[in-house]
Amino acid sequence: MNIDDKITQVLEAEEKRLEPMLLDNKGLFSRLLPIYRGGMRRWVWLVNGLALLTSALMLWSGYESFVAQHVNQQVFWGVCLIVTLQLQIGLKNWLFMEMNRASMLREIKRLEIALSAYSFSNKV
Repeated sequence: MNIDDKITQVLEAEEKRLEPMLLDNKGLFSRLLPIYRGGMRRWVWLVNGLALLTSALMLWSGYESFVAQHVNQQVFWGVCLIVTLQLQIGLKNWLFMEMNRASMLREIKRLEIALSAYSFSNKV
């Protein structure tokens, strides 16, 4: 058996061991809930409120741009639509980045606990 076969066997065994942990993710809502309970929850609620307000403004701007009679009005409402769309994208991006931060923090804490348990078992 050469070194490549040994490496392949070790990697396959590691993959089989890690596969249940990777499949443990339950979906988007299980990742979204912790950001409403964390230390940034007030900011999350504020950003969600702003996102709802931005959605309403975006729909209104889109409607007004399609029913406008003059080109000046169409351009104005079209620009408002684009600005609110960009704002909506930025707010949603911040929420997903916050969700990712909370998920990474949880994984780091799990790793910390696992390492402390491992070092404790080696000392005993």
